Amino acid sequence: MRFAYPPYIETIQMAVKPKAVKTGGKKTGQTLPFADKLILNQWIMSLLGIDTFAEHQDGNRRVRPMQLLAKQLRDCREGLDSDNLHYFYQQLKNHWQPGATLSPAALLNYEQNIVDHTLWLNEGRDRPIEWKYYQWLSLLFAEIYLHHYFADRDKLLEQLNDYVRRFNDHWQAKQYSTGISEYSADELNKLCLQNATGSGKTLLMHINYRQFAHYAKEAGKHDAVTRTLLITPNEGLSNQHEQELKQSGIEVSRLVLDNNDIGSTANIFASGYGHLSRIDFIEITKLGDKDGPNTIATRNLGDQNLILVDEGHRGMGKAEEEGWMKQRERLVEKGFAFEYSATFKEAVKAAGNAKIEESYAKAVLFDYSYRYFYEDGYGKDYRIFNIPKAQTDHEFLYLSACLLSFYQQLRLYRERKPQYAAYNIEKPLWVFVGSSVSKATEKNKKGETVVDDTVSDIVQVLRFINRFLAEPQQAVKTIETLLHDNGTSTGLVDRNGHDIFHGAFLFLRKQLQKGEKAAEMHADILGALFNNRAGGQLHVLRLKGDSGELVLKAGHGDKHFGLINVGDALGLAKHVQESCPNIVLDDSDFVAAQFAGIKESSSPINLLIGAKKFVEGWDCWRVSTLGLMRVGRSEGSQIIQLFGRGVRLKGYEWSLKRSWAVTPVKQPEYIHYLETLNVFGVQADFMEKFRDFLKEEGLPANDRKEVFQIPMNVTYDFGHKLKVIRPKLKKSDGREYSFTRDGAMPLLGGVPEAMRKNRIEADWYPKIQAIVAQGVKSGTAAVNANEAVFSEEHIAFLDINKLYFDLEQYKARENLYSLIIVPQAIHSLLKRHDWYVLYVPKNLMAMNNYAHVRVWNQIALELLKKYCKRYYLYSMDEFIRPRLEVRELDASDGNLPKPDESYQLIVDASEKQLIGDIEKLKTEIEQAVHSKKPKLIEAGQLKACLLANHLYQPLLYAEKGCPISIAPVSLNDSEKNFVVDLMGWLGANESRLLENKTSIFLLRNKSRGSGIGFFEAGNFYPDFILWSVKGEQQVIAFIEPHGITHEGPEHDKVRFHKTIKEIEQRLSDKHIRLESFIVTPTPYQLVEAMGYDRQHWEERHVLFMNTPAYMEILMKNITLNGF
Repeated sequence: MRFAYPPYIETIQMAVKPKAVKTGGKKTGQTLPFADKLILNQWIMSLLGIDTFAEHQDGNRRVRPMQLLAKQLRDCREGLDSDNLHYFYQQLKNHWQPGATLSPAALLNYEQNIVDHTLWLNEGRDRPIEWKYYQWLSLLFAEIYLHHYFADRDKLLEQLNDYVRRFNDHWQAKQYSTGISEYSADELNKLCLQNATGSGKTLLMHINYRQFAHYAKEAGKHDAVTRTLLITPNEGLSNQHEQELKQSGIEVSRLVLDNNDIGSTANIFASGYGHLSRIDFIEITKLGDKDGPNTIATRNLGDQNLILVDEGHRGMGKAEEEGWMKQRERLVEKGFAFEYSATFKEAVKAAGNAKIEESYAKAVLFDYSYRYFYEDGYGKDYRIFNIPKAQTDHEFLYLSACLLSFYQQLRLYRERKPQYAAYNIEKPLWVFVGSSVSKATEKNKKGETVVDDTVSDIVQVLRFINRFLAEPQQAVKTIETLLHDNGTSTGLVDRNGHDIFHGAFLFLRKQLQKGEKAAEMHADILGALFNNRAGGQLHVLRLKGDSGELVLKAGHGDKHFGLINVGDALGLAKHVQESCPNIVLDDSDFVAAQFAGIKESSSPINLLIGAKKFVEGWDCWRVSTLGLMRVGRSEGSQIIQLFGRGVRLKGYEWSLKRSWAVTPVKQPEYIHYLETLNVFGVQADFMEKFRDFLKEEGLPANDRKEVFQIPMNVTYDFGHKLKVIRPKLKKSDGREYSFTRDGAMPLLGGVPEAMRKNRIEADWYPKIQAIVAQGVKSGTAAVNANEAVFSEEHIAFLDINKLYFDLEQYKARENLYSLIIVPQAIHSLLKRHDWYVLYVPKNLMAMNNYAHVRVWNQIALELLKKYCKRYYLYSMDEFIRPRLEVRELDASDGNLPKPDESYQLIVDASEKQLIGDIEKLKTEIEQAVHSKKPKLIEAGQLKACLLANHLYQPLLYAEKGCPISIAPVSLNDSEKNFVVDLMGWLGANESRLLENKTSIFLLRNKSRGSGIGFFEAGNFYPDFILWSVKGEQQVIAFIEPHGITHEGPEHDKVRFHKTIKEIEQRLSDKHIRLESFIVTPTPYQLVEAMGYDRQHWEERHVLFMNTPAYMEILMKNITLNGF
């Protein structure tokens, strides 16, 4: 792969001399929480320049070091740039911390490794993996640690213990007991990733395996590893991993337990020849001290293994898991372990063992637990429908309300599927889950028959369903009650007397207001949820075989609607038969188990009732309503895992995020219901436990949402005919011209004159030190960079087919929809030398080493990617330019809200301070909105910019981390600062504007779809349009508040200040002038190293916002006669 080791490292020892171990110091005061003593994680962050001992603030809130690091990357674009480097890498490099001890060169080395592994991972995938920022950081942390581990383990131990000493001194001075002693050498061989359920741990495991193999091979130690073992808690999860590993192109097979033919260990040792070239998987339950029919003695597997442990928290304390940790430790006494779990913290707490807690505090490499996942906008939102114990006599009404909330999700999915398609919503699934059922009933010590608790809960659910199905009149009446009355009337109120279903049925209530009858809705529920509009009694059907499943049908319907998946299905069926005479029990014709197919949206199953066995690793995106039975009452790990199954969300363009967190345009109506996990409990005390857990995690209870509307107050009578630039309207259908619909499809291979004059550049000198391929010697870069080209001989060695497939993936990722790529054209294009400039050491292009071929392919791919983007945008520009026109802005313009459009603010009802701030904000907006004076209204973490010059008001802003969702999306920091600065300037210059008879107007520009964009600047959609109007003359300025740390003066967005003049000339309208400005929050000091002074930037219309005079310079430029 790609790391050149320091020259002083000649050999790498597998063993390290043990060193004296210091204890964690004297016990003082409070015990430091587990989340604050992840010592390994903090040490890595310190290498990146994060002061892990300082108290950090982000706005008004205190943040952890991880949140400070994440802030740099959270909003960064995902994927690879045309240089084949992650945008995250570029962002981190450009915001390099002055205290970092890791060098930028080392960061590039690690990034090149990550890129190589990522490209390998994507080779066989139809949809390439693009890392989220936290996944990329997880891989970066692993790179850093593994490099240190294999390069010099003694030095690693020394560095870690130096940090431990500083850590203990820091916290003991604050009267905290850390419980952290210095590392010993045998504590260095375990890494744990605590990443939230649904955050993509499985793919990280695949890359970690590759990372370890790479560094082991570089150190010459790959043969010292006996085998790689993937250890899972159950066979279902093993089978799932097997499929996913195969999809990633990793050789994988079950570790064979063959005690009959060739002895108990023959096949095991056969697999050992693979060393790090393959993965064998086995369940932890099949490892033991002795060989047996279904177990293998761990000693037979040796102690020099690499193990990958899924659900790594298992084995910390439960009686049934006793010995699991010991078996894992035996396998890696001289090997290495990666462990993965969302819940190490919860498991450590439940174990109550100081030694285990210290061990995991020292091993957690990366922490992206659910709290961070949720705060970043990933996964579904959630709502807790919590009924107090005193109200349990409302059981039928309560469960009917939960049924209705699920039906609302199901109906929205059915009726609005086209509108929600881009958000990747799966068909909703209603799940009840409880503890495993080994025996439905058993005898107690007195000889009495005792029913399992979970079975009792399942029977309670079945009785409810049967009543809803078999008593239609009662069901219709209940629907009417829930949709017409409030909590005061229904009795469904929380401990404070609030309606627990407040705002839960807005869509369904709207249907009744339109004239739909409750009886009609009931009939639709029977058809949509229960797959039989005729209804009837509940039928519970036993499946043939021992799958542990029962299926549910309504009446005599043809399709089943539900599935029960428990351990003792037959025992449960018998108990249902004895205790529920109104439920029909029968045998099913189905032979095959049904559980595996539920994850598909095509499945007829809408309701799943089951044991917690599917909590671990279940690959399903459908769960939307969750009923808690006997689960998680004493263990946080089960709760968070169960919760994680439900909050999984593919999101808009596979962002994994809720729509409000990812799309800058208005989201489809009611989509929040499908992006919310509804949670309720069969028993009230289950929900109390759940609330306590959320509180401990620092998460909102979300048991009641408050929704506020703030009108957008659009001004349609501007007093002037404001001009905008838009594509012309087609005479045939009245639509604007669109390149993707109406333009010719560009064919890869064309090199227009503009691209010959402004050639694509690729400089490989900075990358060469990051390339390590068998036999490649990069040498030392020459003082004068060597300019090279691809000859016929070079091209003959390229893998044209792979380049073709890589370009097709890049095309899809960059939305180059209509670009036609054919393999033959790639060959022809590379033969031409008039469209690129390539700088690369001469020896690397020499025909003397086959290992150079790999580098040539990478260089060719970089050049071709840059070509595709440039050529596509050129073709788009050539089509749109002659079809642009100046039009008057009117009410139909996509940038203007509709007359009745409002901001929607959604906040948890427990956020009393925030709700008070919203109400204050609303009141002050209503009082001041018609004033002509600019006004900034501040209320806690919220701000409203009232600016009559903006074509609608207010513009809203929420501080980062504020627990609120706002749609349409509120201003970001730099946008808010620009608007506030403009408000200040307008207030101070009111008389000057009057004297000059000049009017100023502002409009926030939407992104793709409705806003005004410019293909000439790389599909650039500036954030604001600013008009300066005097008489018939108008200046139209496009303003972009934007950082420039990695965008020099020749970047497309910067050069756009010239390009827009070409557009102005082409439009030939003597009454308008076009301008473009970037106002940047980036301090000049951060870009001074580029070698350009302030005047140079200002001449290119880049103004630094931390310069007091920047707004004066901007406004002086765009007003027609200046001031």
